[in-house]
Amino acid sequence: MASATEMISSSEMHHRQGERAMPKNSTTDTGKRDICRKVCKARCCRYVTVQIKAPKMKADFDELSWFLGHENISVYFEGRRWHVELRTRCKHLNRGNLCSIYETRPLVCRSYDVEECEYPARPKHDLQFDTQEKFDRWWNGKRERERRRRRRRARAARSG
Repeated sequence: MASATEMISSSEMHHRQGERAMPKNSTTDTGKRDICRKVCKARCCRYVTVQIKAPKMKADFDELSWFLGHENISVYFEGRRWHVELRTRCKHLNRGNLCSIYETRPLVCRSYDVEECEYPARPKHDLQFDTQEKFDRWWNGKRERERRRRRRRARAARSG
């Protein structure tokens, strides 16, 4: 039985999907660096996204609801993949919104292409839940639709 907490490693996900990380901010790219630093305020350095196994069982969905009972957490579904987003600021982001360990930053940060910046809009996901209540309403509605669908199939099978 797969649990929603069986996570795919962060670096593996970033390399596979081109997820967001610290933009390149070299001195040869001053215009883009300034946009990142001053306008979007290094938005990509203010959260971590972790891909999780797709929930299949009631316990998996209950676990997602539990995640959402915590502050600064959201859960989203995009392109057949589920993710947990933890809104937390990188401890290496300085007051000027630049990386204080730029020369030794992790590979996932080095790999990020500033052209992929999500600014000015927050990315749109197929489904996104920022509260436990919103997720639970969606999940209860999904279960009810599934029950109705099963009842229709059973009636159709009986009537032949």
